[in-house]
Amino acid sequence: MNKIDKYTKRLITVVVLLLLFGVVMVFSSSWPYSYRIKGNEIEITRKHVIFVAISALSMFLFSHINILKFRKQSPKIFIAVFLMGFLVLTPLGLNIYNARRWIKLGGFTFMPSDFMKIASIMMMAYIIDRYKNNFTFRNIFLKYFVIVALSSISVMIQPDFSTTLIIIGTLTAMYVIAGMDKKVLLFSGMGIVLASAGVIYKLNSGYSRASRIHAFINPLKYRDSKSWQLIKSLFAITNGSILGVGLGNGRQKFTLSEAHNDFIFATIAEEFGFVGSVILIGVYIYLAYLGIMIARNVKNLYGQMVIFGITFSIGLQTLVNIGTATGTIPPTGVTLPFISYGGSSLVMTSIMIGIILGIVRHDTKGR
Repeated sequence: MNKIDKYTKRLITVVVLLLLFGVVMVFSSSWPYSYRIKGNEIEITRKHVIFVAISALSMFLFSHINILKFRKQSPKIFIAVFLMGFLVLTPLGLNIYNARRWIKLGGFTFMPSDFMKIASIMMMAYIIDRYKNNFTFRNIFLKYFVIVALSSISVMIQPDFSTTLIIIGTLTAMYVIAGMDKKVLLFSGMGIVLASAGVIYKLNSGYSRASRIHAFINPLKYRDSKSWQLIKSLFAITNGSILGVGLGNGRQKFTLSEAHNDFIFATIAEEFGFVGSVILIGVYIYLAYLGIMIARNVKNLYGQMVIFGITFSIGLQTLVNIGTATGTIPPTGVTLPFISYGGSSLVMTSIMIGIILGIVRHDTKGR
């Protein structure tokens, strides 16, 4: 068994274990809410199991697709997904919690921002591969900036600031790995200043994001309103102490909204404690390590950069979710990969893993 096969099998094992652990934790964290809203303790878990089955099937199917053949189609895919993002502004868009992040087609609901994650990665990988023999500031930076700008516009109209940051961070990481020119640092600094000014303006005009910043800065002051979720999350983590209160014995899930979704890490920390939380974080770090090692052993540059991008995207999403639950970053609506309840996010993340497996499969055949 060569190195890449070893890393690939371990990656599959880690993802399957996270999916199974997610089923357990979704039930543990959602049954009070499910009973209160649906009148049945297992209704949310039942739907989640269906999503997990679809995710596993999607991962298997995409592992047999040669994504390397879609290299030249990357710009078309990116433009199509960019335009799809504007469908949230049409009657197809769903407004939930003052945000239009979802598109509903029949009985199927999905978030176009999930598709933008992989589309932007494919587009950036295409640019890096196309100019690999002449990777200069003049050839790359403007194209990188355009990809970042279009991706941000498509996602921010919903608005989804956290996903925008994940996409920007992922594309920038890909640029750095490929050999970012030092000149980019100056322009990036200027971009950060301009982006910060824009964020401040948006915060002043958008109560939802502003309230989240206020809750983050002074959670105790707004404990009965803006910072309710954050305070409950911190209570859960504190209550978990070193070893936790035991699976199913967490108390904060009875009042913590999104306990099975955005704040599922709080329930994990309460029921498994500091030790369990550190082990879970270690698993995600190991997952990122496997992704990086697989990318390093792939010969095709386009495929290599796609794998790097997917690895960083999943890693950043994990970091943002845990940071939100622990109060180290302002609250955002981002799921914990492979564990949180959430249809399109879970399926799309599994598809990303399938894409990695597909690249390895066909890159190996081409050697």
